[in-house]
Amino acid sequence: MRQRIVIVFCFLGILLSTTGYGQASKKDSYTKFKSNSSRQSVSVLLNEASGMKDKDPQNALSKVREALGLSLANGESFNEGRCYLLLGEINEGLQEWKLALDNYGHAREKLVTPKGGYTDEYVRAVQGMGNTALKLGQYAEALKHFEEALQLSRNANQKAALQLSLSEVYYQMERYPEALVPLKEIDLTPKKVVSSDNSFSNQAKNQEAKIYARLNNLDKSKALFDSSVNTLRQTKNVSPEEDQSLQKAKEEIAGVFRSQNRYDDEIDLRNKSIEYNLESNNFSEVTKDKVEIGNALDAKGEPRAALRAIEEAARIADTLHNPKEQMYAYQTLANLYEKNGMTSKALDAYHKFSFHVTQADSLNEVQRLQQARILNIQKDITELSKNVSLGKQEESLEQATVTRQRIIIYGLLALLLVIGTTSYFTYKNAQASKMANQLLALKSLRSQMNPHFIFNALNSVNHFIAQQDERAANKFLSEFSQLMRLVLENSQEDFIPLQQEQDILSLYLKLEHYRFRDKFDYTIDVDASLNTEAMEVPPMLIQPYIENAVWHGLRYREEKGHLSLRFIKDNGQLVVEIKDNGIGRKRSAALKTAQQKKHRSTGLKNIRERLDILNKVYKTHYRVAIDDLPEGSGTEVRVYLPMKNHTASL
Repeated sequence: MRQRIVIVFCFLGILLSTTGYGQASKKDSYTKFKSNSSRQSVSVLLNEASGMKDKDPQNALSKVREALGLSLANGESFNEGRCYLLLGEINEGLQEWKLALDNYGHAREKLVTPKGGYTDEYVRAVQGMGNTALKLGQYAEALKHFEEALQLSRNANQKAALQLSLSEVYYQMERYPEALVPLKEIDLTPKKVVSSDNSFSNQAKNQEAKIYARLNNLDKSKALFDSSVNTLRQTKNVSPEEDQSLQKAKEEIAGVFRSQNRYDDEIDLRNKSIEYNLESNNFSEVTKDKVEIGNALDAKGEPRAALRAIEEAARIADTLHNPKEQMYAYQTLANLYEKNGMTSKALDAYHKFSFHVTQADSLNEVQRLQQARILNIQKDITELSKNVSLGKQEESLEQATVTRQRIIIYGLLALLLVIGTTSYFTYKNAQASKMANQLLALKSLRSQMNPHFIFNALNSVNHFIAQQDERAANKFLSEFSQLMRLVLENSQEDFIPLQQEQDILSLYLKLEHYRFRDKFDYTIDVDASLNTEAMEVPPMLIQPYIENAVWHGLRYREEKGHLSLRFIKDNGQLVVEIKDNGIGRKRSAALKTAQQKKHRSTGLKNIRERLDILNKVYKTHYRVAIDDLPEGSGTEVRVYLPMKNHTASL
């Protein structure tokens, strides 16, 4: 009880001393942004971050962090949503799809108007969730988000982009006929789509070209690709989305041509792509196409032409100073040299390939470090959001601090009262339970003493008196009273020293032998290695088995029998062995009356229940083994008692 009270007071002290510190650490962040709100504008910060998100994402994240702190401090939920929307767009640009999806999700929650309306920013957030779910391969979720955004969107350009995205989801799911349906629903009329360069029209053509290639309608696919190339060559400002969709369409169509061994068609397709990419100064794609043309020529069985194409690709790659393109070109060139037995050139190409691998690894390491710095800012933003929100909550609760602490103190005092009362009644119940257990143990121990023993002992006294053998009667009665005194004294204890138990059993056997001295003799052996004073055993656990040996085995013998009582140590256990050469259990059972059978079965049941209680309370393993000796020549009982301290497990 004292320990509980001390713990409660310690907790109270810690609570009162740390409450102020916890509030200060969170409130500092909130106070800082609250004081800056008059000097900085969230919209200005977000506009600046949006303008630099592609070229300088690290600084863009820093500005979003500042804007988010201001929004949280001022309780501007909509601006908070705008911050998360921009965070999602920055994460998407860094290809951190999971982070982007989480931030788009936060934005979606914040951008719903108080009246339940949906803003353009909300639609952008849902569209962003669709884009990132698509990248993560969560196609069912992507479809759901794109369809929701399409239903809510009021912008024709956005609707066209969403239709393209829906088509791409079906394409990735390999549901090619369904992928064509959204493309047919794109409204490209000038009044609806504000796109002077036909961006969505070209992207739709490229998407159709990909789909028809997968549907094995290569003629239509190639025609759509040619049309898109011609349109883009006449366009002055080609958007990155158009260029990217064209390259993807080219690779899809070329892949199908390659799988069908239509190498000439693939080469023709890539040459047209090279013409377009040379005009648009996209030499990286030119390098890739040259390498793939070389692979196609090699597959056709034209190794010289293949080598020329790939050598040219390597020369172009060297002008780009792009390790990744150089790696790809020189690796392909080295493999082709080796295949054609040009060992020296192959070795030289492999050396260049290895050099560019090292360059690429260095470049990747720089990019990884930069990415790590950016991700650290993202983590800081997450922590900031928590701190400012908590700081705001703490300020709103500041006026109630004293009252709250009083409530806590009164509550703890009440808790102390409850603990004290509970401890008192628990103590009283424990004492009552202990008393009940002691009474139960005493009752159990008394039940082990065979009433016949007491009755017969008194008859023996009466017999000695009748024979006027006063001396024998007095001696028997004296020893019997000594035994009863020992039994009653030890019945109050759960465990007694082995020496005391041995004394009780010796006295008991002496009295039984005195009564049946013409029926049996007995011996008691104690292992010399046993410390009988220190070792403890449950009292009166062994006596019932000795009584059974005398009364149900030895006394029915025609000749004089023998009872052996041994105390030995075996594998860390005390083993008490009671062995007799009486008539055996089977013959004894046949001689018993119904009343005797009832008495014995009740006695053995009580012994088993007592052993079960001992094992459960003390988490130990007391057990008894009873064996019949051969040909009904007696019984051997072995009682196994653990040799360890007896501490009850509560």
